[in-house]
Amino acid sequence: MEMGIVLSRIRKDEKRLIAEAGLRGFDVTTIDNSRQVFELDRRHMDLDVVLERCVDHHRAVYALSVFDHWGIPTVNRQSVVETYGNRLLTTLALRERGVPVPDMRLAYTPDSALKAMEDMGYPVVLRPAEGPEDQLVSRIGDKYTAATVLEHKRILGAYHHSIFFMQKHIDAPGHDIRAYVVGGETVAAVSVLTHHWIGTIAAGGLMENEPVTEELNALAVSAVEAIGGGVAVVDMVRTKDAWYVQEMGPPSGLSDASDATGVNIPGKIMDYVADTVTKGGRAS
Repeated sequence: MEMGIVLSRIRKDEKRLIAEAGLRGFDVTTIDNSRQVFELDRRHMDLDVVLERCVDHHRAVYALSVFDHWGIPTVNRQSVVETYGNRLLTTLALRERGVPVPDMRLAYTPDSALKAMEDMGYPVVLRPAEGPEDQLVSRIGDKYTAATVLEHKRILGAYHHSIFFMQKHIDAPGHDIRAYVVGGETVAAVSVLTHHWIGTIAAGGLMENEPVTEELNALAVSAVEAIGGGVAVVDMVRTKDAWYVQEMGPPSGLSDASDATGVNIPGKIMDYVADTVTKGGRAS
């Protein structure tokens, strides 16, 4: 099987994915999105499937659009990647499916955003509608801080500062849970413990294995199915009263999560890629 991997750079996770592909007899072609030129008037790649591993969300969406036009199955599908890379689209999809998410608001001006925060009640998390989970994120505890942050965004003026996506802060018990869903199954989960309210490894978090209970699996799988299925991570928290899905995104941190859980997540993804081709490109 001829498999392409469209990527930004070969990191530890990509090395493990390529190694797992080799163990399954795949012929792997790496496609560097910083060098690749797509000729839109003809199909000039003979591939059975493409795995998407781009750092830049928009490059991923555009590349997958081309492969889809050429009739090459991809993991994930373009529509899935477009959805989980946009917090508004993700939130709408989750709400439509009945997946529990924090209260969220969208506004376009500092004045309307401030009013929305006042209505929601502090603390509020202000995020860009698109972008990595730990970039341009602020936890705002009162209206004075809100006014200051919104004024800074108004002066900065860039596109990401002109759309205000607000989320009610959920007071988690010291850790977030990250579930790895592959083809309708939660194959592994980790707890991310951190001293920082943004519960990421980049913020100094520590990974520990999290048992995949029926409840956790059901919530994670339901979230991924809501955005179209495939392979994704689901970041969630559990309070004393309920579960909430906070974020969704591409399967990152595969090596660390595999080491923490003892589950070969890159191998599970490669099995899913092979199954996608067997089914004629119909990724579930």
